[in-house]
Amino acid sequence: MSTVIYISNKQIQVVTAKGTGPSAKPDKAFILDSPEGSVINGIVMDPEAMITFMKGFFTQTGISTKDVSLVINSNKIAGKRIELPTMNDAKTLEFAKREFDDMERETEQIISYTTLPAEKGSKLKRIYAEAVERDFVQDYVVLFKEMGITLKGIYSGEGTMIKMIEKTAAKISRTFIVQIADANILTNILWVDGCFTYYSSQRCFSEPGTAEYYEECVRALSQLTQFMKANQIESPIECIYVGGMQNMDMNTYQILAASSRIEAQVTWYDCGLSNKVGQNFDFTTVLPCLSGLIGQDKPNNMLKYFVVKKKKQTDDFWKKSFILIGSVFAIMFILTAALVFKTHMAKQKLQEAKDYNESPTIMFQLADYDRCVTMMAAGSDRYASYTNMNNAIETYPIYNDSLVSPIMRCASGLAEIEISSFDAEAGKVSFTATADNVENINRFIAKLYDEDIFMDVDYTGYTYNNTDDIWDIHVTCTLAESAGR
Repeated sequence: MSTVIYISNKQIQVVTAKGTGPSAKPDKAFILDSPEGSVINGIVMDPEAMITFMKGFFTQTGISTKDVSLVINSNKIAGKRIELPTMNDAKTLEFAKREFDDMERETEQIISYTTLPAEKGSKLKRIYAEAVERDFVQDYVVLFKEMGITLKGIYSGEGTMIKMIEKTAAKISRTFIVQIADANILTNILWVDGCFTYYSSQRCFSEPGTAEYYEECVRALSQLTQFMKANQIESPIECIYVGGMQNMDMNTYQILAASSRIEAQVTWYDCGLSNKVGQNFDFTTVLPCLSGLIGQDKPNNMLKYFVVKKKKQTDDFWKKSFILIGSVFAIMFILTAALVFKTHMAKQKLQEAKDYNESPTIMFQLADYDRCVTMMAAGSDRYASYTNMNNAIETYPIYNDSLVSPIMRCASGLAEIEISSFDAEAGKVSFTATADNVENINRFIAKLYDEDIFMDVDYTGYTYNNTDDIWDIHVTCTLAESAGR
């Protein structure tokens, strides 16, 4: 019997099962509230409280403390999707390590990776590489040792979730979105043409099951569709798989998604274990933990590289010690044979090197080099700031004929339009709309929905104006990014 523990923020999930992978048979599942303030963003802030809490849980439930896998969800673990030539595990890790060299880390990093599907006939392979500070993993190793729990693996929540989806939903659909809720954290994963493409997570501030919560989830879907447009991904979304959302009204969510121009079918995410244990086991509430059961991949076990590195450091110490001792004996032997000659030659070479290094020419070149490096760094920073500012400005809509013409085109023959204001920061254009014929209103609104310049059209109805004998149309339009450009 194996056990998986999932730690993120307020919630701790525990699942026991026979075996691992898609053939696993879950037995029990637990959802626990961690001690107040003990875990923040996957970092244990109060070790004593966690040790007491977990010891009590294992004692009360009688679950074995052997053969335990730990899954951690934390933004302390950085991830990158990488495409590289086919190579063995050691060379793959070295390649991935170079990809993280630009990250500023105070301590040594541990690199792990999750294998991703590659295109047929391609000589390249794809991986999702992850980097975390060694101290982060060491803290968990020490913590669980004090709990009396034997860990066989430590995994990232991102890596295991991606691997689980590869083994399940990716077998059914090619371009799809998976939304998994974990307490107040919403994870969004995009798969395009059979390949993992994008991963993001965000905090939800609304209560699950409320209209506000659904709106937050739909906004996350809209952001993914904007990401696809920005990256010129034209493959249509086939399905949206959701899980972990308690009291979920699937019909309401489908309607809200359609109102944001997301026409894909919304359905429950199936992790593929229902046919093994029956429907009495509520999989959707513990999907992040089940990902650690299904999505284990040998290269994504951070504990494996933690142990290997520790052993390598010991071997390197002894190797360096032997080299040092041998070098000392060799030098002593040489010195006894020609001490005077060697001393004289060494002093002469030392003086030559000193004279060279302290010469005015070398000192001037060194100062000039430092000045050039400083100027290049300053120029690079200014260029990056300009680029970021320019990109941000380009996302704001502008008021011009390209913006006004679609609105007037929609109203042509159906309604009278008078634009009253334009707010680029809020992305809204305000106008009054009236119609002589009530039957033309729905046609006018339908045309607004079809316009690409609008990210959202909020139509709330219409009222009859007795004074002017016309119909006032109540509609507010939110512009898409870069509208009018």
